Amino acid sequence: MEIWEVSLQDAIGHEQSGSRPAIVIAVHLPTKLYVVVPLTSNPDASRFPFTHRIARSSGNGLSSNSIALIFQLRCIGLQRFIQKIGILEKSHFDTIKILVKNYLGL
Repeated sequence: MEIWEVSLQDAIGHEQSGSRPAIVIAVHLPTKLYVVVPLTSNPDASRFPFTHRIARSSGNGLSSNSIALIFQLRCIGLQRFIQKIGILEKSHFDTIKILVKNYLGL
């Protein structure tokens, strides 16, 4: 799956905000909405349930080690995408898929 820098400028409360990397986990083409998992470089975020650590690599293009915030899963439109950063390693994506299923109770 791809990692993109996205704009989450309209956040309220504890929602992730600003320009940040996010993992695209699904695309709904009829509505042109993308399901993304925002990332943070704050290592303290790993204390929350439904998070996953991702080490930076040349393949994923992250500038720092990051935490995938599965509990901050959200849908965004294409206009929020800024630039492609890289590709998430399959092992990380497999773990994130399991965490998303558990988070949603599927």
